[in-house]
Amino acid sequence: MGVVDPPPGGNEHDEARIAGGRPRSIAQGGLEAVLSRAVVLVCLVALVIVTGRLMEPEGRGLYALATVAASLCGLPLGAVWVANAIEITRRNVTLGEIFGGAIVIALAGGSAIALVAIAFSPLLGDRWWLVALPAAVTPFMLLGRYQEGLYTGIGHVRAVNLIHIARAALPLAFITPPLLAGASSRTAITIWVLWWVALPIALFLPTRSVFGGPRLPRQREFYSRVVGYGMKISGLNTVTMLNDRVGLVALAVLATDSDVGIYSIALAGIQALLLVTDALALSAFQRIGASPQDESAALTVRAMRHAMLLAAVGSAILVPVTVVAIPLTVGADYSSVPALIALLIPTAIGAAAFSPLYIFFEVQLASPSIRLKVAGSALCASVVLSCALAPLWGRWGVAVGTSLAYLLALAVAIRCFTAVAGTRLHEFRPGRREVQDYLALARSYRARWRGAS
Repeated sequence: MGVVDPPPGGNEHDEARIAGGRPRSIAQGGLEAVLSRAVVLVCLVALVIVTGRLMEPEGRGLYALATVAASLCGLPLGAVWVANAIEITRRNVTLGEIFGGAIVIALAGGSAIALVAIAFSPLLGDRWWLVALPAAVTPFMLLGRYQEGLYTGIGHVRAVNLIHIARAALPLAFITPPLLAGASSRTAITIWVLWWVALPIALFLPTRSVFGGPRLPRQREFYSRVVGYGMKISGLNTVTMLNDRVGLVALAVLATDSDVGIYSIALAGIQALLLVTDALALSAFQRIGASPQDESAALTVRAMRHAMLLAAVGSAILVPVTVVAIPLTVGADYSSVPALIALLIPTAIGAAAFSPLYIFFEVQLASPSIRLKVAGSALCASVVLSCALAPLWGRWGVAVGTSLAYLLALAVAIRCFTAVAGTRLHEFRPGRREVQDYLALARSYRARWRGAS
């Protein structure tokens, strides 16, 4: 994206205000994206270190379960931002009306979700607060996501990058002080959930300056249209999100909070690694979606090979790195994390391959049902294997079960893809061509460096 697009339906003043008065080059936009991801990664690593070191495995397990509860609270209406982006594209309503409608949906819908979750929380006994605390801030959680979605919808890349940084930095900023002060895990998590309140409040005035004052939509069908479509997308997101968290829930029920905490550190390492492969898939998004189907399929396979290679090599490097880093950063209680990461390498490879595949299925084929089939197979296998293996081998069993589930889902995904594209199985195997691509890239950067010096 060479220039930040003006908001559809806006005027020249809006365009200048959003773009900062001058066009931004592709290089500048790409550099900002890379830098923002680097800052996000640093914040995520710091959050793992702070919670792992200061909360110890049991407290880290409670924190991980609170994040699962927060994700579940945000799922039913979280994807409404996609519907809002479509409204922006189609210019059905003004930007101010979309902003106002987003506030109404976040407050009303979020409050309804919060009431249901809080009513459910007593069933968890003395862990009720792990659900009740995140549930209480659901309206703010949704509003922050909708505000980010508005900027995404108008192509304000710089604002989206800054919001991503805020989403990574604010949790660290809110949980670190109480932990340093010696607060209990419950108190620290109580303060931590407030970052979801702080984000939309901090974004309100800047968002208002870009989109104008929020106004109620004049079209009566606006709410049913965006909520209905958003909930359909949320159904897909629910299955995908649960794939990564089934193991944590299984350990919470069938093992100990310490097992949850230790396993969550290993899972965080894999998720940090996938930031790189997700960026690769994002760079190919437009070409996979807009090219003729044959070209799109060929590019999808190539992106898959690169993603799987990066995930495999990155995981192999991450294991020895964590052998040294884990005792120094979070302590000896987490000494099993490197071995867990090794067991989760198939999970990383499968998840990396899914990113370009999902783009092909959803954008090129316009068939999200295939993604549901793939993600659903992973979820079903994860539930069965995690529940069967957690009582026997604890966190080790969950790691094995998760990896087996992802390998099964990858087989299902490739079969669905080959049925449409006619690709042969050997074409999915990374090889010399991908290595040569990276060697050529390294040589080009070395030449540029020498030329600049």
